[in-house]
Amino acid sequence: MQTRLLIVEDEPEMLMFLKRFFRRKGYAVTAVVSAEEAWDAISETEYDLVLCDLVLGGMSGMELLHKIREIDRDLPFVILTGAGSIESAVEAIKLGAFHYVTKPFKRQELEITVQRAVEYGLMHRRISKLSDASESDGGPIIIGNSRKMQKIMTIVGKIADADTPVLLQGETGTGKTVLAKTIHSLSSRSQTPFVTIDCGTLPENLLESELFGHVKGAFTGAVRAKRGLLEEAHGGTVFLDEIGELAVSTQVKLLRALQEREIRPVGGNHPIKIDVRFISATNRNLKNAVEAGLFREDLYYRLSLIPIRLPPLRQRREDLLQFVGRFVSEFNRRHNKKVTKLSPIVLRKIMELPWKGNIRELKNVIERAVLLADGPVIDGDCFAAGDIGGSNGTDPLPSKPVVLKKAVEEAEKMAIRRALKLAGGNRSKAAVILGIGRRTLYDKLAAYQIDD
Repeated sequence: MQTRLLIVEDEPEMLMFLKRFFRRKGYAVTAVVSAEEAWDAISETEYDLVLCDLVLGGMSGMELLHKIREIDRDLPFVILTGAGSIESAVEAIKLGAFHYVTKPFKRQELEITVQRAVEYGLMHRRISKLSDASESDGGPIIIGNSRKMQKIMTIVGKIADADTPVLLQGETGTGKTVLAKTIHSLSSRSQTPFVTIDCGTLPENLLESELFGHVKGAFTGAVRAKRGLLEEAHGGTVFLDEIGELAVSTQVKLLRALQEREIRPVGGNHPIKIDVRFISATNRNLKNAVEAGLFREDLYYRLSLIPIRLPPLRQRREDLLQFVGRFVSEFNRRHNKKVTKLSPIVLRKIMELPWKGNIRELKNVIERAVLLADGPVIDGDCFAAGDIGGSNGTDPLPSKPVVLKKAVEEAEKMAIRRALKLAGGNRSKAAVILGIGRRTLYDKLAAYQIDD
C-alpha cells in the first residue's frame, strides 16, 4: 500500500513541485492550498504524514497542528518554513511536530525528513501492536531492513543449511550472536542444540576441558569424567564467540576437531566423533592476528570459509527505528510499563547519535528510558539521563525550549562555518552548499556575528 501524504502549501508553484516530486517517489499525494482544506481532507481520509507550510492564508500551519493534535497525537507533521520563522517552527516542534525544513531546501534533505517522519509514525503504531501481543523474549529478535543487512541475509539464506563454517566479524554489539542464532534457526539443525562457548572468559586449561571434556583424573579436581560442549552439541551448532581470544595451543586442537570431525578429551586416549556446525565470531581483525603470530593461519582459513562482516549501527541508521520499536515493546512487558511514544526530539537524537556501543548500547539506553518514563511518552528528561551514544555526557539532550533554540542556533553556526571553509570563504558558494539564498546567508552571518 502506498504511503499517503497530505501537502499543504499556498504557493501554487511550490505546491505543484512538491506534488510531482513525492508522486515520483511513490507516495499517494493529496495537495491542498489551505489549512481549512487540509482539515476537511483529514476528516475523510487517514494519512501517514502531513507536510505543511507554516505561514498560510487563513488558518496557519500552527493552528492546523493544534486541531490535529486534539484528535490524533501520533500523525507525523512536518513544517515547511522560511528562514525568518525558525523560532515559530521550534514552537511547533514543542506542540508535537516531527521536524521542520527551512526554505529554500535541498530535495534530498526534504525527502529524508519525510521518510523518517513516516517511519516515526509507523514505529509508534508498531509499538502499540507489539505491546498488545504476547511475544516471547529471547532468540533471534530482529536483524534489520537496511540494504546492507538485506545483502547479508541473502547470503545467510544461501548458506544456512550447509555445514560450512561461518565467521562473523564486526564491532562489539553489532548483533553477531543474534545472527548466529538466526543461521541456526534457518538450518536443518534448528531442532538440535545451539551451544555458545565464550572463548574470552575462561582460562586456557578450563576452556579445553569445556570444549573437549576430560577423563577422570586428568588433572587435579577432575574427580569424574565430563563430556565436552562439542560432544554435547552433537547434531547441532556450536557458536564460538570471541574466537580471537583462543590460546594458540587450544587452536591446534580445535583445528583437528574441524578437520577430522573428532575430539580427544583432556587426558583421554580415544577420539570421539562429533557432528556439529561451527559458527565463530570476533570483534578483532583475525588477519592482523595471523600476521602477528597470535592466530593460526590454517585455523583462520578453516573458520572463515563463509566470512560475514556486520556493519556498525552508525552505518545502518535505516534500522534504528525498527530496533527502537522492538526494544520499547520488550521492556514494556518486562517492566510492566505502558510506553507507546517517543517525542520527536528524542527520535531525532536517536538518529543523530554515533552509537559507539552499537545495538547493545541502544538497547540499554531504551531500557533505561522506558524505566524512567512517567507516562506513555519517552521525553528528553528520561532519555538524557547518563551517558548515551558514546557522548560521555558532553552532549546532553535538550529538554527545555530555550535549550532547544540554542541547540538549533549552534547547529546553524557550525554548518555555516563548515560551508564557508569548504567554499574557501566564498559566500555565494557557501550559500549553494547550505541550500539557502545569499541574502539569507548574509542575514545569518550578521545575526550570529560570524566573520569569514
